[in-house]
Amino acid sequence: MKCFYCGAELSEVSFCTNCKSDVSLYKKIMYMSNRLYNDGLEKARVRDLSGAIKSLRQSLKLNKENTDARNLLGLIYFETGETAQALGEWVISANFRETENMAGEYIGMIQENQADFDVFKRSARDFNRALDMCKQGNKDLAMISLKKLTTLNSRYIKAFQLLALLYMDSNQYEKAERELSHALHIDKTNTLSLKFMQMIHDNAEAFESDRKGGFFQKDDTPVRKIVDNELIIQPANVHEPRSGSFGTIFNILIGLILGLAVMYFLVLPARITSVREETRATVEELQSNLDKRNADYDALQHDLDEVNQERLQLLDSLDGYVGETGTLADIDKLIDAADLYINGGDMAVVGESLWEINTSLNPEEMSDSCRALFETLRSAVSPYLADITSGYAYGSYNINDFEKSSVLFEKAYFYNHDNIDALYFAAVSYQNIGDNDKAKELYQFIVDNYPGTNIEQMSSDALDTLGGVNG
Repeated sequence: MKCFYCGAELSEVSFCTNCKSDVSLYKKIMYMSNRLYNDGLEKARVRDLSGAIKSLRQSLKLNKENTDARNLLGLIYFETGETAQALGEWVISANFRETENMAGEYIGMIQENQADFDVFKRSARDFNRALDMCKQGNKDLAMISLKKLTTLNSRYIKAFQLLALLYMDSNQYEKAERELSHALHIDKTNTLSLKFMQMIHDNAEAFESDRKGGFFQKDDTPVRKIVDNELIIQPANVHEPRSGSFGTIFNILIGLILGLAVMYFLVLPARITSVREETRATVEELQSNLDKRNADYDALQHDLDEVNQERLQLLDSLDGYVGETGTLADIDKLIDAADLYINGGDMAVVGESLWEINTSLNPEEMSDSCRALFETLRSAVSPYLADITSGYAYGSYNINDFEKSSVLFEKAYFYNHDNIDALYFAAVSYQNIGDNDKAKELYQFIVDNYPGTNIEQMSSDALDTLGGVNG
């Protein structure tokens, strides 16, 4: 343990032997942080992951540089499927201690398997998409998406919990219990999983109670009666046969024959006529319904054709947003560039990512938040890259490497919009390599956006020489 005033190693006494500062409270804080780390470690060993996360967070509040606690917290996040949070903890840990730190090895192991890394990277996005489907009422689609997600990422507790909640909503309690069992196998003390499990058990007990006490309840109570001073116990649901005589049976048969005769000669003909009329009316109604259904079918077929046409149009539009060159891919590059900048990455790599996004997607077509992030990053890297890129551009231009200088001058202007000289020399470079259309486009841009400057006059003369934008 080192003194937080002068950095000297501390001894067992309550003050620093180097600067004589009182470090008793500081030592207590460090000891408490280590104690909370040990508590989190013990809980993690028995799979009390929720309790371990709580203890480790408290440990890091006391000592944010406790890399052992931070690495363990990252491992627990990774075990519960929160890969992004795990990587965040490990990156912070690696920044605090670059050598003899397992965080670097953890990050390397995840990034080595690119397929698994892509699955982990998409897990949070797929979960949020399923959650939005639930909010919109598309519970079946959300259930399908969550099944796929839990198959690919078998540690994602949140996905198991949401899938169990959907099963509970559709009264599929056995399936819900199975999903919650997966979640509790990972984190035995997760409060939300335990709450859902208790709800399942309560609903199951209520259902069983209604079944037993409802319409199908059987009276199993035996019947007790006294006959000739003797107690007779008759089993439940057993009835005594009734005694009768021949006369009674004969009367029943005569009544039955008379009833059949009345039914045959009086009731049956009228009933047959009534049934025929009802059948005829039913046939007419069915024919009318069939005609209506045929008309509805034709209308639905027409609507289906229109929907298929719209679907094809939407698929064509979707091609512009997905894939390696789509809008979503550019937004992913922007997020990766921001993450690299925040974590102190190479400014040149960040600038190159921004340049690639600028060439494939007009920043003006981005959403307000993406455009703000793009401009913030471009302004952040400008002091580091603008002058360097401009210097490389002039070096290539001076040796007549116009292919290279044209792109470098455009980059220099991209990093610093005040450097209109770079934009002018980019146009000159394009003109020298014979790309007059691109040269005229840049000359015209200078004329339109920088009036009254010497560069504007030079660009206007160059346009006259080339014959204008449409010349």
